[in-house]
Amino acid sequence: MFCREWLAQLGRHQAEIEAAGLRVVAVGIGEPKHAQRYCPQLAPRANCVSLPEPLAHAAYGLTMGTLKDLLNAQSIKNGWRAMRSGHTQSLVSTGNERQLGGTFVVSRAGIVEFAQVSAVAGDHADIPTVLAAHRAWEARNA
Repeated sequence: MFCREWLAQLGRHQAEIEAAGLRVVAVGIGEPKHAQRYCPQLAPRANCVSLPEPLAHAAYGLTMGTLKDLLNAQSIKNGWRAMRSGHTQSLVSTGNERQLGGTFVVSRAGIVEFAQVSAVAGDHADIPTVLAAHRAWEARNA
């Protein structure tokens, strides 16, 4: 539910993201067919990758949520937001429901310019904040 919501948000902001010189790479947990199912619908110009294990997630410090990370007032509010936008949890999950997400801007040199690690389920980064951080990083490193 939250992965699809975030992918749709990235798709809606794709033009702004590309105008900033960035490219979207969405990494999920599951089989390649899962990325092929959702990416073209929600973020058609994004590069979507689905891995069977959360290796990339772990490499970037993303953790599995505990019960308190997944069921609290904020995550319930986030779930309501996602459902109002038409993103619901399917009966059969395509990944690991406990995996918390994150957003990273990584330079071509492999430097992490921006990092947002979700504290609770559905805690997405704000796209304008991500883009502003990227522009500020570019200005400092020009």
